[in-house]
Parts: sequence; structure tokens; C-alpha cells
Amino acid sequence: MPSRFLPHRPFLRRSIYLFTLGTAAWSFDRYAYDSTFTRNLRTLYNGVVITADYKLNFVPGNAERIAALHERVAKRILNVCKENGGLYIKFGQQIAAVPVLPPEYAKTFRVLFDDAPAVPYAAVEKIFMQDFNGRKPSDVFETFSRTAVASASIAQVHRATLKDGRVVAVKVQKPQIERQVGWDLWTYGVLCWAFEKVFELPMTWSAPYIASHILQETDFVNEAHNAERAADYIAEAPRSLSSRVYVPKVHWDLTSKRIMTAEWIDGVRFTDIEEMDRRGWSRKEVMSAIVDVFADQIFRTGFVHCDPHPGNIIIRTHPKSPPHPQIVLLDHGLYVQCAPTFTREYATFWKSLFLGDTGALSRIATKWGIQDLQLFASATIQKPWAPGKIVHVDPHKSGIDDLFEKQLKMKESVKTFLRDTELVPKELIFLGRNMNLVRANNKSLGSPINRINIMANRAARSLGSDWSAWSNTSTSPLTTFITSRLNYYTFRATLFVTALLFHVSRAVQKLGWIFFGAKGAGFEDVIEGGMRRAMEEKFGVVIDESVFEG
Repeated sequence: MPSRFLPHRPFLRRSIYLFTLGTAAWSFDRYAYDSTFTRNLRTLYNGVVITADYKLNFVPGNAERIAALHERVAKRILNVCKENGGLYIKFGQQIAAVPVLPPEYAKTFRVLFDDAPAVPYAAVEKIFMQDFNGRKPSDVFETFSRTAVASASIAQVHRATLKDGRVVAVKVQKPQIERQVGWDLWTYGVLCWAFEKVFELPMTWSAPYIASHILQETDFVNEAHNAERAADYIAEAPRSLSSRVYVPKVHWDLTSKRIMTAEWIDGVRFTDIEEMDRRGWSRKEVMSAIVDVFADQIFRTGFVHCDPHPGNIIIRTHPKSPPHPQIVLLDHGLYVQCAPTFTREYATFWKSLFLGDTGALSRIATKWGIQDLQLFASATIQKPWAPGKIVHVDPHKSGIDDLFEKQLKMKESVKTFLRDTELVPKELIFLGRNMNLVRANNKSLGSPINRINIMANRAARSLGSDWSAWSNTSTSPLTTFITSRLNYYTFRATLFVTALLFHVSRAVQKLGWIFFGAKGAGFEDVIEGGMRRAMEEKFGVVIDESVFEG
């Protein structure tokens, strides 16, 4: 061979080695680890690109292109979530549910709420054999649907029949989740750390807490324990609540870390409003039970279901009291256990909101490391709040000229909102999710109940019947007596005004239907309109209405 080709031989040899090594590494990752490392490299690469995009383009004088920037970044994140699948679908759903993000995010991420692709039956059978000593579904069940009846980000559900004829729901974890979850959560933590450093926003304080609870969702033994514990607490509640809500019973002999078997409940999906109406079920009765059970969890037991989206709620005819409806709660993987001290302080915060007791509100917010009381109070009751006002609405509309400045203001507010993240009760992260989903459920049914009043009443009731709980002074027995009664009746008067506004909105709804054949704005629509206008005016954030729909 001519000498001029000799220098290329080492280069060619190294290229072949690198190609072979790369192909082997990719194949090993693809087939042995379900593309875990490829997925995380994809995530980290896109994290760098998104950071650079915002750093270069979210600048003064670029206000008209901010919407395009948000949309471009949202699409990039969505593509990562769809390509990676698994827990990334849950991450994307979390992003879509954050109401203060620009509307481009909500519109882009809406597709992630559709059913996720199901794994084939062969993979399901393999998991069964691994978890149940070589037994196949056909060995355990009389019948077993080879096709999943529902599929989500980390698991899918099959309908089956036990040998004794009882129908059960079998939840099976997708096989790749076990290998991917650790690295996915590690990558999530790295991104939170990087974004905090680059954008100077408090993100890492909550990352370990969120990650630990997401990890618990992948343990179906933990979910089974949650389901039984929730059922026990419901049974302890007054009959006016316990008879209206049901949790399916777990079959422990057919439950493992990756498989959970529970009784099958035939019912109507919460989203099927037409069928609910056809069966004559009262929307008010349905929604009242839902708000009651979660208010009971928040203010009495402290053990709270944090994923009450419509897919996790079904309604059936009450087995002991037809034709009344009964609520059935599903998917008990994500719960938070609130500390007793936090539960009492949170109930006191709710009560103080309706008393206008800014002293008590400020003391609790300061103890929790929260600087912006008005913002936190508005987020808590999910409507604009200001001392002395029931519903605060500013009709002013902001233009695009100051959009950049207002979104910078929002960034600064977020930075200072959490004054000391070490003091912030992490329970607030998931309680906010619970209440946001419950509010969206109420809205989807046309706001048949006054959610805020029910929550406030439950909060006050949880503090006990001792009159001293209503006094914010202890100077003398007479002063305590007077202030406790005054505060109690102030609280009741505030609830009365809120109830009056609720009934006015219901009347407007009905008149709109009678005279114009169109649905009028419900109570949730009224207060959400105030929230949207307040956020737009203060921060230049135009919240898409679909975010409020869950």
C-alpha cells in the first residue's frame, strides 16, 4: 500500500474501536437498562439548551418574542417527556398543572393527560412469574384480560376473575420503571440544582421530598397499605361522611411490590357527566362527598390523598342506599402524612383567613419561612385574597409593553416568597396539588357546592369546641370571653357572605340556561377569573383557563 495512506491507519482503527464501543454501550443500555442512560443524557442535553435559550432570549427589548420563547421551550420539554416516557410523563403532568406558568406550557403539555401506551401481555406475564414464584396469571386467576383496560405512566390495569368468581382489578407496573426510576430521580435532582444556580430560584429545597414520594408510588405494597389506612380513617369519620365514600379492598395474597390486586368496582368515571345526569345522581351530592373526604383528610387525619384527578374517582350507586351515589377513590400511591403540629397550624391559618386576623396569619407565615402573606393566602384558598375582602378582582388588563418587566417581577417574588426554605413545611407542596385538583373537579361539574366554605368549616371544627380557640388574647377572662364570641360570629358572618355570593352565582347560572340556553359562570369561574386577572396585572402571567380544568 502506498506510504501516503499509512498515517490514516491508526485513525481508521481508532474510529472502528470507538464505533464498536459506542454501539456496544448503546445496545447494552437499550436492552439491559431500557435506555436509562440514553434518556438521562437526552434530558441533561436539553436542560443545557433550554437554559441557554432563556439566558440569551429572555432579555429587555425582547418582549414581543417572549411567547414564542415559552412555546419553543415547552415543546422541547414535551418532546423529552414523550421520548423518555415513564416517570417523565408524571413530571410533564406536574408542569401542566402549575397555574402560574405561561399559557404556552399548559397548551403544549395537555396531551400528556391521555392514556399512556400499554406494554404487551408477554411483559405482564414475565413480571407475574418473577413476583409469584413462577406462576402465570392463568395459574392464579380464572380469567385475565390480556389487554389492559387502562394504562398510565408507571402501570397498567387488567380486569381479572378469581377462582371463586370475584372480579378484581390487577395493577401491574411496567417493566422498565424499576430500572429507570433511580436514575430518573437523580437527573431530576441535578436539573433542579442547575436551574437554581442559573436562574437563582429556590428549587432544590423541595426536590428530595418530591422525589421520595414519587419513588413511593412505584412500590405497590406501600400503595396497598395507603389504601387500607385511608379506608380505616374514612370508617372512623361520622357516618354522614363514611357511608358516602369507599376504598376498594386489597387482596394481599396477590399483591407484591410491582403488582397490586384489589376488588373491581363497576362505576361511572367522574368525567362522564352525561351518564351521571342520566342516572339521576345529584352533582351537589357527588361533589360534596369529594370535598368532605379530602377536607377530613387535611384537617382531621393529616393523611392526604394527593392525586385526586378525575381518573382516580369513580361513582357508583350506593349499595346500601340506592339511588344515592357513592364515591370510590382509586390509586393510593401518592399520599402525604402531615405532622400534627402542621395540621393544627394549617387549620388555624384557614380560620384566620375568614376572621381577617392578619396577626395570626403573619405569625404562621413567618414561622413557615414565607414572606409574601397575600400571595400565600391567595394560593391557599385559590382565590384572590386581601385583608377585609371576600373576592378581590382587579379588572385592569396589562399590555405586552411591560410583559418582560412583570415576569421579571414574578421571578423576584418567587425568589423572596420563600424567605427560609428550611422552615417551609413540605406538606404544602402536595396539599396544594390536592386542593387544585379538587377545585378543578368542582368546576367541571358546574360548581355545585361552595368548596371554600366547606373547607373553612372543616378547619374550624378540627380545632375543637373549646371557646379559647376563638380568642387571640388572654389578658383577662372577660376579654377572652368577649373576643372569642366576637371572632366566632365574625367567622360565621364571613362565611355567610361567601355563601351569598355562591348562591348568586348559581342563580346567574340557572337564569343563563333558562333565558339564553347557555351555561353561566359558576362560582369557581368567578373566583378563577379574579385569580387570572390578578396574576396578569401583578406579574404579566396570562393563565390559560385549561390549567384550572385540571
